[in-house]
Amino acid sequence: MNRFMSGTHNFLAYVLTDKPGANSAIGPRIRLQQHLDLSRLVNLMALITVFNTAITGYIAFSMTTRFMVFAWMLTNLLMAAIMMLDYLRKAGRRLPQRVSGRYVRRSETLSIFAGFLFGSLPLYLFGSDAFATLILSTLFTVSMCAGLMCLLPRNPRLVMRYMAGSITPLLIHVGLHFNDKLIAIAIALTLLVLMLYFGARSAFKLYLKEVELVAEATQLREILDVALDGSGQAVAVRSKDGEVIFENALYQKVKFTLRNMEASCGVVHALDRYWQIAHYQVSSIGSVEIFTDVTRIEDSRQEAESLRQGADEASLAKTRFLRSITSELLVPLRTIRLLASLMDASSQIPVTKADMNRASDKIRLLTEALEGRVEQIIGHAGSVATQTDVATVSDLCEPASSPVLKVRRPALRQGLRSLPGS
Repeated sequence: MNRFMSGTHNFLAYVLTDKPGANSAIGPRIRLQQHLDLSRLVNLMALITVFNTAITGYIAFSMTTRFMVFAWMLTNLLMAAIMMLDYLRKAGRRLPQRVSGRYVRRSETLSIFAGFLFGSLPLYLFGSDAFATLILSTLFTVSMCAGLMCLLPRNPRLVMRYMAGSITPLLIHVGLHFNDKLIAIAIALTLLVLMLYFGARSAFKLYLKEVELVAEATQLREILDVALDGSGQAVAVRSKDGEVIFENALYQKVKFTLRNMEASCGVVHALDRYWQIAHYQVSSIGSVEIFTDVTRIEDSRQEAESLRQGADEASLAKTRFLRSITSELLVPLRTIRLLASLMDASSQIPVTKADMNRASDKIRLLTEALEGRVEQIIGHAGSVATQTDVATVSDLCEPASSPVLKVRRPALRQGLRSLPGS
C-alpha cells in the first residue's frame, strides 16, 4: 500500500486510472470508507453548492447585470438537487459491510460535470469584462475545490476530477480572451491547482498509513485474543470512567458470572472451573481485570494435598505399627531372659528337671512366636505382606489377639512361682 503511494507518479496514476480497485492501494476497507463518506456528506456538498451558487450569482449579476447568470445558477441548483436526491435515496439504509466501488466511481464521474457547471460562469458572461469574470470565477472555484478536499480527504480522485472539470471552462475562457493579464491569472490558477494536488496527495497518503496501522493493530489484537483464550485468561481493559476498551471472547463468556463472586485466596469456583481473579490499576489507561483459568493447577494442588494426607496417614500407621511391634518383641524377650535366669548355673533358686522342661517349652513357644512376628515384619518392610499380614498388623493394637502376649502371662506366672518366697 505504501509502496504504491511512494511517489508523485504513482499517486497520479491512481488518480487517473479507470479502475482503482485493481491497484494495491485500494482495498475493501478503503473502498467502504469512501462509499460511507460520500453517502454521508453528499447532502453537505449539495448545501455548499447552493450557498456558493447563490453568492457567486448575486455578485456576478451585480457586476454584469446579465440574465445569463440565472441560467448558470439554475444548472448548478439542478446539480445540487441531484446530489440531495441521492442523499435522500440512501438515507435510512443500513450501513453496508462491503461495497463494489461502483457508487464511488459513478460519483467521481459525476463530479467532473458538477465542476464544469460551476466553473463555466465566464462562458455564460461572454461579452462582459473577461478579466473581472475570470477573477470572480477563479476565486469561488478554487474555494469550492479546497472545501471539497477538506470534506473528502479519503477520496482524492473525486476532488481531482471536480477540480479538473471546474478549471477546464476557465482555461477555455483564457484561450478565448487571450491577453497578458489572463495569462497571469492562468499561471496563478495553475499554481493553486498544484498546491491542491499535493495537499490531496499528502492527506491521502496519511490516510493510507492510518489504515495500515489500524490493520496491523487489528491483527495484533486478534493474535492477542487467540493467545489469551489459549492460555485460559479472560482479560478486559477499562478506561478511567469504566468503559471497556478491550475484552477478549473468553471474558465476554465469564464476566457476568465471575465479577459478582467473592474470591477465596484470589480463587473462585464457577462454571466447573477454578479462576484466579486479579485487578491492576494503570494510571495512563484505567484498570485491567484478569480472570485466569487455574483448574489444572488447583486440581494438582488438591491431588498433592490428598497424597500428603495419605502419606501422613501411612506415617502414622507406621508409627503405631512400630510401637506395637516393639512392645510385642520386648515382652517375650524379657520373659525368655527371666526363664533363662532361672536355669542359669549361678541361680540360687532350686529348679527341678520338670521345671526346666516346662521352662524350655515356654522358651520354645515364645521363640516360635517371635520368629513368626519377625517374618511378618520383614514381609511388611519389603512390601510383600499379604492381606493376612496386613490384617495381622492392624490387630497389633489388640493385646488379646497376639499369640506372643497370650503366652506372656502363663510364662511369667510359671517363672515367678519358682522364685524364693513365692
